[in-house]
Amino acid sequence: MNKKLFVFLSLGALLLVGAGCLAENQNGNTNANANVSPEPAKTTISFLVSTGDKLKYCNGADMASEEFGKTITKTLTKDVPLADLSRNESIKQSIVAASEEESLTNIVDQGNDFLKIAGDTAYLAPIDGWAGVSIFLCAWKPLVEVNLLNFSEIKKVVWVEDQQKWQELK
Repeated sequence: MNKKLFVFLSLGALLLVGAGCLAENQNGNTNANANVSPEPAKTTISFLVSTGDKLKYCNGADMASEEFGKTITKTLTKDVPLADLSRNESIKQSIVAASEEESLTNIVDQGNDFLKIAGDTAYLAPIDGWAGVSIFLCAWKPLVEVNLLNFSEIKKVVWVEDQQKWQELK
């Protein structure tokens, strides 16, 4: 009888230890789970780029901005390390991504204050001149406009030329 009691108590103890391990595993308190970190927050954005070479259209001799704009048809996506982007921030990030993909970052590299959206209109900041700015703008303006107008909520793109008017925009 002592042998049966010993076996019974041993099985009971084994069951209690096993149940404790199972509960610990379900609560995520095991060493195997201790090194797992949550995925960083991110948002996937879409943007359009050219299927052609911008220098074929915008090279100083040929300034065919409108024709270059017709080649901006290839859709790409990119994960940005920000979650819950506002509508305006998502639109701005798509312009940054398209500019980076096309190596046209002169404006977007200067900071985040190049685009303002009010209602269904996107406004772009005045651009200071530099050597080669006309070639840059020949390609960048259609890239920006095609991407902005790809968003259903944007109906109009305005390139602001006056710094004071830019400052007055909210």
